[in-house]
Amino acid sequence: MNMSKTDSNLGQVIYNNGQMNLDKTLRKSLKNKDSLESELRNNYHLDSIIGHHPKIVNILKFICQIAKTQATVLIQGETGTGKELVARALHENSDRKDQAFVPVNCAAIPENLMESELFGHQRGAFTGAVQNKKGWFEIANEGTIFLDEVNEMPSSLQIKLLRVLQSKEYHRLGSTEIQKSNARVIAASSGNLKDMVANGSFRKEAFFRLSVIEIDLPSLRERKSDITTLAEYFLDHFSKQYDRKMLKFSKGVLTVFQTYDFPGNIRELEHAIHHAVIVAENDLIQINQLPKSMHIETNRETPKGVSTFKQAKQNAVESFEKEYIIDCLKISMGNITQAAKYAGLHVTNLHSKIKKYNINPYSFKVMPG
Repeated sequence: MNMSKTDSNLGQVIYNNGQMNLDKTLRKSLKNKDSLESELRNNYHLDSIIGHHPKIVNILKFICQIAKTQATVLIQGETGTGKELVARALHENSDRKDQAFVPVNCAAIPENLMESELFGHQRGAFTGAVQNKKGWFEIANEGTIFLDEVNEMPSSLQIKLLRVLQSKEYHRLGSTEIQKSNARVIAASSGNLKDMVANGSFRKEAFFRLSVIEIDLPSLRERKSDITTLAEYFLDHFSKQYDRKMLKFSKGVLTVFQTYDFPGNIRELEHAIHHAVIVAENDLIQINQLPKSMHIETNRETPKGVSTFKQAKQNAVESFEKEYIIDCLKISMGNITQAAKYAGLHVTNLHSKIKKYNINPYSFKVMPG
């Protein structure tokens, strides 16, 4: 059956109205997220966590919700995603903020010294122990101890850690005297502890004690809309450090940042900009002043050019749009009609968006158990 001109016009009106509703909904959602972020940043100490991506705003909100609790927190994420910054933000927004924050990198301590470092030792406990020594748990008493790379802690020491988590009790190496530490424990892992528990390389009971509250940090490639903001922050920092305050990024550098995967995440971006500021020959940072591994990798992956700023912006909008639609489907448990109401969209328009982003609405349905 052929569609009449009137039907066609009506269909276009429905589509246009749906598109306008989506644009309004997106603008409203973005405005609400901006408002929430401003409120959080104005009322809490969160300056060290840079970014405006929805995942980061949600993490900021979660930090503010749990900071004043005494619960142990497990922060998981790839290397360089800012786990220590989150731990410090939890401490600085807690009732312990005036007490010590003690970061301990478990991966950097030799296994035979780790027990002494964490719990201290008595004089004569081993060769070279010429005096009593306080451990990090004792130093962190009433404050916060941050166990970074806790996945590197040997199983034998996980048992001793478990005792501290359960009863706040421990003893120095070479002593039988019971010590107590009221330190709040925040742990971080670049490896997936659940997988490590499954393969037997991390103790299940230690994992459950550490993960009363879990925070999963996104990789930098999952929050590309934040890359320019982070890059400008690091550029400002290093420009001041080296008295190169007129430095700017070329458009080519900004497009490289948007197309590079950053396996080292924020730390890799920071080091790349540090390198570029040092070697920059004039006030405009060019691609060849980035670390070679970065622009060689980018050129290999995108030999015919990279996306423009306009395209990068469009990609960020589409990423947000997809996340928003998924959130609506989660809330409606896969009911497309209900999700369309939440989003302020015509059902037909939502169907087209679901198809565009290859979203399976049935995956959000709750199956009878």
